[in-house]
Amino acid sequence: MTQPLTTQRNSLLRIVKFMDIYSKRLPTIKQLQYFVAVCDELSFTGAAKKLGISQPPLSTQIKNLEETLQSPLFLRNTHNIVLTNEGEILKLKAKQLLNDLCSIVKSTSNDEKVLIGTTKTLSFDYIPYFKTFLTEFADETEIYKHNYTSKELQLELQKGNIDFAIVSDARDFTENSLLIYQEPVTLVLPANHPCSKQDKVNLNDVLDLPLFWFKQHSNPLFYDQCEQVFNSLNYPLQRRTELADNLSMLLEVALGKAMMLLPQSMAQAKVEGVTYKKLISNQDKKLKINIYLIWRKNLKMTAINHTIINYFHQN
Repeated sequence: MTQPLTTQRNSLLRIVKFMDIYSKRLPTIKQLQYFVAVCDELSFTGAAKKLGISQPPLSTQIKNLEETLQSPLFLRNTHNIVLTNEGEILKLKAKQLLNDLCSIVKSTSNDEKVLIGTTKTLSFDYIPYFKTFLTEFADETEIYKHNYTSKELQLELQKGNIDFAIVSDARDFTENSLLIYQEPVTLVLPANHPCSKQDKVNLNDVLDLPLFWFKQHSNPLFYDQCEQVFNSLNYPLQRRTELADNLSMLLEVALGKAMMLLPQSMAQAKVEGVTYKKLISNQDKKLKINIYLIWRKNLKMTAINHTIINYFHQN
């Protein structure tokens, strides 16, 4: 016969009567988390899925918890599980304790998110490396909303408006920078150009088209890097001043009036009459865009800031 709830409660309380906060017989936080998950799901399979673990370690932790408390917490059969009276009592107490712990962690941590600026030169949504980073640090970071160039982001860092920036130029941040990625460039050609049928294209074979190109002051390092490649071509490369936006230039390419070199992550727009091609390996290697993580010189090295730098350093 099942004991009354008050009797069960007194039984549970007797177990901990002579314990203090330093007792080695206290349940662990993990055990309580696993227990609450089973309570919520009323299924060991469902709880294991919710926790992202396999079922055996979950069952082991629940068994250890019951041994610690010297009391069964669940009644099990082949179809379902039911909380015992002791389990019902512990469920209320465990949820309250875990919620209190969450509040303590929240109140003692820095609620302000780390602000990161990303250059508009690249489309980070199409670079798996950065998508993984942004997913893993989603709770601790926030992306700066302004659509800025690398140069503009450097100014924002100096003003203290952001904590980190991911840019293509780190000349003024040599002591506070890290090379983290090299973005390939993609050649954009008219679909009716003879080279559009090739897997990889040599720039020497498309010199009949002018190239939309940026001003040197926009990114001096990459500009000079490209000039070395262009100067090695068989004939001088014609240039056209860039238009206001990529779509306008893509339409000009579709009409056979020009070609473009775009960062690989930016070569996503589907425009009729345009094709995207890789460069031959020798030119591809020399035209990669260096991407840097830079940070404020007076940036406080909190645990999360150090973790962000270390993440990119290790990867």
